[in-house]
Amino acid sequence: MKHFLCLLAGGLLSQGLLAQSNENWTEVNLAVTDNQVIPAYADFAAASASLSDAGNAFCAAPDESSLSHFREQFHASMDAWQGIQHIQFGPITYFNWNYRVHYWPDEKGTGGRQLDALIAGKNSEVLVLENFARESVGVQGFPALERLLFADDSLQALQSDQYRCQVTQTIAANISDIASGVHSRWVEEFRTTVANADDRGFFENAEDATIDFLKAQVESVRRVQQQKVEEIIGESAGQERVRRAESWRSGRSLRNLRVNVAALATLFNGNGTQATHLGSVLLPEDEVLVAEKFAILQSTLQALPDSFEEALAAEAGYASLQLVAAQLDTVFETLEASLKNTDLYLGFNSLDGD
Repeated sequence: MKHFLCLLAGGLLSQGLLAQSNENWTEVNLAVTDNQVIPAYADFAAASASLSDAGNAFCAAPDESSLSHFREQFHASMDAWQGIQHIQFGPITYFNWNYRVHYWPDEKGTGGRQLDALIAGKNSEVLVLENFARESVGVQGFPALERLLFADDSLQALQSDQYRCQVTQTIAANISDIASGVHSRWVEEFRTTVANADDRGFFENAEDATIDFLKAQVESVRRVQQQKVEEIIGESAGQERVRRAESWRSGRSLRNLRVNVAALATLFNGNGTQATHLGSVLLPEDEVLVAEKFAILQSTLQALPDSFEEALAAEAGYASLQLVAAQLDTVFETLEASLKNTDLYLGFNSLDGD
């Protein structure tokens, strides 16, 4: 059953906010689509193409310099993915693309075991891209590539095993292929679905599309709080589980968090030149309040290093991460309260189960 935000009967409050018509909702949806979503997917496609090129160059001449470049392109591509990770509807859900790009969390370590088995099998047919697309999601995306590129002995292991190197090429090419596909589907198909939302398509109406963008906003804040921070730091100092963090091998767990929050703030605020943006569905005073909470959170994150390990090594490291979790909770609660003030509020949150 699709979880959704409900708009109560009676329309929106009149204080500073006009009642929304189908055209008004469409204006909001296209502003978000054209100014945030499609450009972010374009960035992801471009960065992932460079990642694939770096993989080919590395395996042609595997040395420290080419591995360093491959890792740099991994980071650039991961930045681009983290900047659009919050959109979990539309083309990214086609063909399991979202899970194939980034199968995480992997609580039982299934991906690692499957990757080891894939490499041990030395089956070259598996590495044909159309065949690889049918392999387990645990071997297809960023977590698998990270295992291969950021182990202590990565260079030696990749130099000594040509098949292992070919696996990195294939994973990078697979990510690039998916990123290109998602971007193309948004440009060529799904933008039209958003623009012409009615009960014959994916959305029942334009308001339903706005609801999905709002869910991407609100639920992503909670997901980041629970999965990317609280699950890692535990209930008290000394209970941290750093190896449960996203991208811990590449030392960028908190970097991911900064990119996530920056993307969510931009989704809410617009790009600085937009009169219409997602936050404009709120009452003006609430829009300002949410923007302030985002700014406070971003300031806190900016002062932290890229990894949990580095952050926890600092004297007040655990307290600073607790503060991040608390500020994420404040953003979430402020968003929910603001939506209620306009008769727009979360009817069911799959992460909270309420």
